[in-house]
Amino acid sequence: MSENTEKKNEEFEKFDVLSFANDFLHRFRHLWLMVLIITVLCAGLFYYRTSTTYSPTYVAEATVSVEIVNGGIYANKNTAEQMGLIFPYILTSGALSDVIAEDLGTTNVPGTIKVSSIKGTNLLTITVTSWNADSAYNVLQSVLKNYPEVAQFVVGQTELKIVDDSGIPTDTGRSSVIRGSIKKGAIIGFCIGILIVVLNVATFRTIRSESELRSLLNIPCLGTLPFYQKKQRRNSTRTEINILNDGESSDYVEAVRLVRTRLERQMEGKQVLMVTSSISGEGKSTVAANLAISMARKGKRVTLVDCDLRNPTIAQIFNLKEEYPGLVSILRGQSELKDSLVSVTDHGNPLGLTLLPGGQREPRLVEILSSENMKNIIATLRAEADVVILDTPPSAMLVDAMMLVKHVDAIAYVVMSDYARRRYIFEGVEELSTSGAPIVGCILNGGSAHGGRYGYYGYYSYRGKYGYGSYGYGAKAYSAKAYGEEKSSRSEHSSSRSGHRSSHRSKSKSDSQSESKSE
Repeated sequence: MSENTEKKNEEFEKFDVLSFANDFLHRFRHLWLMVLIITVLCAGLFYYRTSTTYSPTYVAEATVSVEIVNGGIYANKNTAEQMGLIFPYILTSGALSDVIAEDLGTTNVPGTIKVSSIKGTNLLTITVTSWNADSAYNVLQSVLKNYPEVAQFVVGQTELKIVDDSGIPTDTGRSSVIRGSIKKGAIIGFCIGILIVVLNVATFRTIRSESELRSLLNIPCLGTLPFYQKKQRRNSTRTEINILNDGESSDYVEAVRLVRTRLERQMEGKQVLMVTSSISGEGKSTVAANLAISMARKGKRVTLVDCDLRNPTIAQIFNLKEEYPGLVSILRGQSELKDSLVSVTDHGNPLGLTLLPGGQREPRLVEILSSENMKNIIATLRAEADVVILDTPPSAMLVDAMMLVKHVDAIAYVVMSDYARRRYIFEGVEELSTSGAPIVGCILNGGSAHGGRYGYYGYYSYRGKYGYGSYGYGAKAYSAKAYGEEKSSRSEHSSSRSGHRSSHRSKSKSDSQSESKSE
């Protein structure tokens, strides 16, 4: 990557605490369900582990007062504290254990004994824990009987008077242990969920506003197409936005008109427009289709060409029922251009919009897209239409779009709000810029004051894998396979492209400033 690219990456990767906090809250609103599921799952796992491995224990407890024979209140308090302190030593020495074991007729004490003093009083709390209720109680009674006798060599002659005795224990403490385990699991699960959100924010930096888009790319922003929820048709996996249909959002229709107006201003004197994006799932085909409709409604003759031949969708957007030969068939020499064009009507009225569907999927396109036949097709369409719009594959994924750059006069770059990582967006634009592509502006798709993008109007959810599967490539496979076929031709023009890129960026910055003033 060039030095300029590295500086640009460093610029938008700088850490901003406030921005990070906002991104965290924004991402948490999307991922809260995941955090909840992890929290519940961990709590359930801890519950299962504790409930299946828990060994029941019984606790016998007694609170006693310590009194020294012929002693005062102060002496009694002091003696109680001393007995609490020396108990571990007495127990460790084995003196008390031997006496209790002999008293119970056993070889060792069947339980665990603890003694603690209540500060500021002459009270001791004696606790015995055992796996058997009777054993716990018997050990406690033996301690009450024999402890003063063992401790008299240290603190003198004492008496223990029972203040409170729990009796033979019946509760094993199972419920409290399990509750504590569930709470611990929930806390751990919640922390894991929050950590995942933090890592997601740190590694998944996206674009959510026009200002972010301008600062990243230094290219005019043609506008924002708003997000809105659209109900899917029954028995349909995908619902398309098409402003020819009744019931589409009026805000969306108006936004398309605004983008069209700005785009026409940037395209003055230009005829062939490429619409592309960084990755799959950003809605570039829908944007291209609706821009074509809006331009045709204004009275222009428009031809929309589906050049995304790995994943053709234009026919589906316009709900074409019949099968047409398509661009693939023409490029293979199997059909004529005139037999593949489809005229579009607006509620039965003629509309100056013609479609050239992609036809069947074609995974190997580098050669046919760069062929003389493709050049002739575009030249023919130029002569028959006022505007020719090419819907191409994502530029950061595949080289298909690069094969068409030499045939176009302008490029509109679609960016889905809060979708693709910034580095993919930058790399896609950089790839086009280094080839001398005339990028006239970007379109922020799915912008919304409310943020969310899940279920974005009818597009498949490509999150997590960025939609590479729909093109038959992994995130890196395209460059290893397709890019190699044109590597030599790129290297021949690398020096001239470098010069063009500098002039292009200067022009883009100037255009951006003039656009801001005009608005």
